[in-house]
Amino acid sequence: MSERIAGRTFCAGCNQSGLRLSEKTGRLRYIGRSVSLLLLATGMAIAQDQAARAPKKPAATMFGGEKIDAAAAERGKKIFVPTCGFCHGTDASGKSAPDLIRSQLVMHDEGGNLIGPVIHNGRPDRGMPAFPALTDAQIADIATFLRLRKQETSNRFGYVIQGLLTGNAKAGEAYFNGEGKCSTCHSPSGDLAGIATRFEPVDLQRRFLSPGPSMMDMFLGKKSKPLPPAKVTVQLPSGQTVSGTLVREDEFSVEMKDNAGWHRSFSREGAQIEIQDPMSFHREQLAKYTDADMHNLLAYLETLK
Repeated sequence: MSERIAGRTFCAGCNQSGLRLSEKTGRLRYIGRSVSLLLLATGMAIAQDQAARAPKKPAATMFGGEKIDAAAAERGKKIFVPTCGFCHGTDASGKSAPDLIRSQLVMHDEGGNLIGPVIHNGRPDRGMPAFPALTDAQIADIATFLRLRKQETSNRFGYVIQGLLTGNAKAGEAYFNGEGKCSTCHSPSGDLAGIATRFEPVDLQRRFLSPGPSMMDMFLGKKSKPLPPAKVTVQLPSGQTVSGTLVREDEFSVEMKDNAGWHRSFSREGAQIEIQDPMSFHREQLAKYTDADMHNLLAYLETLK
């Protein structure tokens, strides 16, 4: 039985049945949430168990590469070089046989599980002999050596630059005092005395090609002497002259920090501008160096110890 009061319909007895329906709905929601939480907890437990059972991968180093067992890599190298180096190169970068550092098989190998069968059985169709006498432990060491070579090649922070000191020191000295005009600003017994003991060859070469702190120096927080700033003098059409430290220049304007410390900008139109940049010669010389000039000059600088 129902009655209508002020536009609303009420049903006798509905209040009690409605309350019972609400209670049932609440119980169902509670049961549903409990089941969901139970399933979630079960799934997490299974995932943790699988992770615990999974084979442990080598820990990562600071720059993302895996941590290599140095002793195993050294043992692997001593086996690899006389056994495989003749064809694959002593550094595994390839010779008459493929480059193993970029080999997909080596890349996905874990402890010799993929390269082992190839080493044991060989590849007669490709001219690779079999090495059945090598043990699983020896193959695992070879695999570690190959992982190390892969890491050394891909990790720029650990990459060893070689082959720089191929120039002629005498020719470099002649260039320093002659065509290169280096002696007009630098002296082997003055600012360059002992320079080869302060810098590695690769850093020494970078410094005369592009003076100043490198991005790596700044990243590692190394203390380095800043480059001397470029100075600029602007004479305006009115005859007024303003001098300061150059901030920026382009074909339309010049920006400076004047001698009073104010940041100022001037249009080039109608103005006379003189810039004194101590590093301008190095920048201009960069386009003139030949490969021989760079290697010879480096070879000479390496004698200043």
